[in-house]
Parts: sequence; C-alpha cells; structure tokens
Amino acid sequence: MFSRSSKEPGSRKKLSKRGSASDVGEIGRLDWDHAANPQRQDSGSFINLDMNDPALPTYEDVTGLPPHALRDNPYAVIGSVTSTNRPQLPVHPDPAEYRRSSEAPQQYASHLYGSRKARSASVPVPRDGSFNKRQQRSSSEKVPPSKLSKVHRAPTKPVRADDILDKDTGERRDLTDMMHAFTFVEGMDTLDEEEVQASLAYDPSLPDGTPVLGSASPEIWLRVADYLTSLDVANLASTCRTMYARLGGHSYRLFLNPLNRSHRLEFLLAMDSKLPHHLFCFPCAQWHRRIQPGFETLKPHNILNPLFDCPNSTNVHAPPPRIRISDGRTLPFTFAQLARRAWAYGPEFGVSHQSLARRWKDAYSAWAHESMYHVTDKGHLLMRVRSQHYVQGGMKDAAKRLLLYSRGDYIPYFSVCAHWKHGVLMSVPKCALDHIPFATESETYALTQLRAKKTAGFVSLCNHCRPMRRCPECPTEYLFELKLVEDKTVRGNVPERFKQALVVTRWSDLGPARSPTDPEWSAISGENAKYDSFAETGKRAISGVFESAFTDTVPGQRIMSMNPEKVVADEEGGAWY
Repeated sequence: MFSRSSKEPGSRKKLSKRGSASDVGEIGRLDWDHAANPQRQDSGSFINLDMNDPALPTYEDVTGLPPHALRDNPYAVIGSVTSTNRPQLPVHPDPAEYRRSSEAPQQYASHLYGSRKARSASVPVPRDGSFNKRQQRSSSEKVPPSKLSKVHRAPTKPVRADDILDKDTGERRDLTDMMHAFTFVEGMDTLDEEEVQASLAYDPSLPDGTPVLGSASPEIWLRVADYLTSLDVANLASTCRTMYARLGGHSYRLFLNPLNRSHRLEFLLAMDSKLPHHLFCFPCAQWHRRIQPGFETLKPHNILNPLFDCPNSTNVHAPPPRIRISDGRTLPFTFAQLARRAWAYGPEFGVSHQSLARRWKDAYSAWAHESMYHVTDKGHLLMRVRSQHYVQGGMKDAAKRLLLYSRGDYIPYFSVCAHWKHGVLMSVPKCALDHIPFATESETYALTQLRAKKTAGFVSLCNHCRPMRRCPECPTEYLFELKLVEDKTVRGNVPERFKQALVVTRWSDLGPARSPTDPEWSAISGENAKYDSFAETGKRAISGVFESAFTDTVPGQRIMSMNPEKVVADEEGGAWY
C-alpha cells in the first residue's frame, strides 16, 4: 500500500486508499466542490491529491502507532497531523453524505461516516482530537430525564377551551388546585377566620371579674336565681367563692327537692372524669368511695357483692339499677359504669369490659349460657348472651313450655328484654322445634331394631323462625338456630354423641352507661316507652357491629320486627304462652 521513492530517500510519501469517497486530509468530511461536480465520472480514487503535500503522514508516522490503534481508527495518524498543521476547509452547511456510481448521475443518500450512533469502533468514522474530546464529554455527561409529568411541562401549543373546561361537567380543570387539595389540612392550611372559643380553664392574664359580681347584693342574685333552673343555679354558684357565698346554700336546698333529682344527677355526674377512686350511687344520688378499686368482680345476684359502703345496699325499696341477663343472673349498672369509665378515662377508673364475660350453667335446668361485652368507638357498651339446650323432635306444647320457661317466675330461661311478651318472639322457638324430624309410634318394634340409627343432620327452618327479630321498643336483637352440637358427656363414638341444640343469641346496646336514665338502658329495662329501635339504630344491625369487632362474618339472616302488629300483652293475654 505504501511506496517509497528512490530519488528522494527522505521525502514523505502519500497514503492513498482506493475506493474511498472522501479526502484523507479533510477529517472525514466531503469536499463540496468535488462532490457537487456532476461532470466528474472517475472511480472515486484520490487522483486530485497533491503528491508532495507536507501534511500527509509518512511511513514512520504509521509504523509508530500500535496495531490496535489503526484497527480501531484507521485515520488516527491523519487526525494527529491535520489537527495541527493543516487549515480546515469550508464545509457546506448540508452534512449529508452522497453516493454515486460510474453509470448514473450523482445521488444523495443517508449518512455513512458521520453517524453518532456507530455501534462498533471498527467502522471508519473520521475524527480529530477535538471531536474525540467532545464525544467523550457527551457520553459521560448524559442529560438527566425530566422529572415533570406531561401535564406540568410548558405547553408547546396554545391551550384550547376544551383543555381547560371539562367536557362532561363543564367545570374548570385547575391542576394546581388539584395537587394542593391532596395535601390540604383543614386545621393548618385554611385561611378563613375562625371564631375563637373561650376556654373554661382559668386564665390569670384576664382581668378579675369578682369585684363586678360582688357589686350586686345577695338579694339581687337570689332574685336572678328564681328565673334559672336548679342546675344553672348550681353551676353559677360553683364558679367562684363570691358566687358560692351568695348562692351555695340556695342551690343545695334546690337539689334536696325530689322534683330536681334529674338536675342533681346531671350536676354530680359531670365530675366523673375527676374522681377515679369514687363511684356514683344512684339510690343515694351521691359519690361513694370504692372499697376494692380494680378488683371488682361480677357475681350472681344472690351473692352480696358491695362495691362501696352505701346505707341503701340492703334496702329493697331503693334497689340499685340492673337488668336481667338470664335466670339467676343480672348485670348491675355499676359494672357497666366501671367498664365504660375504664375505656374512656383509663384503667384506674374502673375495670376492663373483657372481665365481665362469663360462662355458666343454670342451677335448675340444663341450659348453658355465655355472655360477652364490647365497647364501640362511640362509647356504647354492647352485650351478647348466647344460650343453648339439647332438644329433640316431636315435643308437645306442655314440653315446650317446660323447656322454655322458668318455673320460678315464668320468664324464659334464655336472655330476654322487658318486652318479650309482646309480639311473636316466643312463637319463633316453638316453630323451630317443630322442624326437628322424629320417629312416629306407628313403626313396629322389629323394624326399629333392624333399622340402624342415623345421626341427626342439618335442620332447615321456615320463613317464620329463620329471620332475626328486633324489638321495636329497645335496642335488642334475637336469633334462634338449630345446630348439631357434640355432647361430651356421652362416651364412645355413637350416634347419640351428636345432638340437636336450640341456640338463642341476644344482642343488646346498653348505651353509654352514664346514667340509668340513658335512652338505651331505660328502654331495655322497660322504663322508656318512647324509644324506637328502628329509627335510632339505623340500617346497621347491633349484631353486625358486635360480631364485626371479633370476626369477619356477621349473621346473614334478615332482620324483622318482633312485634309487627304493635300488640301489648300481659300475663293474662297474648300469644306468648
């Protein structure tokens, strides 16, 4: 490829490459004068180059480079020479390369040598030193991607009305307001002026109003108290010593009046959060100190279980408020109050509501009971009592009464509210017992002996006894079921080990447990005739609220009224018997 002249041993020789379309001295760029000449029909060799050009590399220059340098970049020697010794020729603004043949006129084509996306260094891409530096800098310094989304970038075209207004709703779409709405905090970001409410706590920075209150005579304040209720008079007398000296005795005399008993209870119950070691006694209408704080235990009603020293603890004419759970079991209001206080104010104010749960068996029957309690987010105490008894089919009416009613007071063995006689509640378990299959007496003794005994299976109920029943006069719901239960008292794997059991479940909302005059507690005890459970409870069932706190499943039966006909029954009339 290289030739050496015999005439001038030390002269430089040219380096030519046949078949190339570019001048080796032009840094890989085409000479526009040569490329734009349509009359030129040579084969593309370098016939117009100056053979005595001093800028061309010599043989020593080529052999002085390592082999891999020429392999990767055949024009490395040219770049080193032309970048320093040869001036740059003007280049046409259009950098497109061309391609031509000997039989056709000149034609322009795609880039051949100037592509920046060359995948291999073996492709002959002519470069000089400055080009190499620029390429290294561009490869190392990559443009970081844009962090803004498309909607926040600068618009490249004018915004139309359709882009600003929502075509469906016609509202103006403001992306800035939308993004601020995601992080809006009402208490910190609002700019609206809020009315500052005066705190009830003592503020020493405020001026003392005692001289203003004391400027009026006691007779004037007594005249003002005649237009106030006993609760307002007591609250006014407890503001400061000056008002207590003028109205303290008068408010005390007003609370002694039995007509103002409700105001007295409301005034004293306001101290509930400040007396952890006391418990309010409703028969006495005053606070008593607890004698066993934190160790109160729920016991049967026939066991004396005082929680504080009260002079009316054995007075049958002033009994403490309570509700009936089952035969021989009651729930005093003091335990409901302790459970609510512990949940609201802390464990030193009462006992946990889980400690009230019990399991027991009736002393005079085969009924088994289980009670459980739960405090909702609103502070209401919920109660669930589940009772069960083994039953069999073919029972007569007299046998059903002996199964359901207690012989002592003729109240059902299972847990019921005060309105259990009204409506169709007691007809539901009787209907469920009629669905249990049984063998008739017409079968002969031989067939009975030859036929193998079968284990009792699932029993389906009808539309009358399957739905859940809600009492319309108190927040209580009932559910009657027939379940196949294992009797562990039977030994051996015999069919008699699994029996049908009547399971009665009651859910009740005992209210906030603040006072026996609460709407829920007074309605369950039968003292609030104006309570409407369907209007107060709403669409969500009490059973659903209770069961969702412990399990993921709730009773799937529909809820129907226990007394759809608004029947009022008593001991002498009604269909409950």
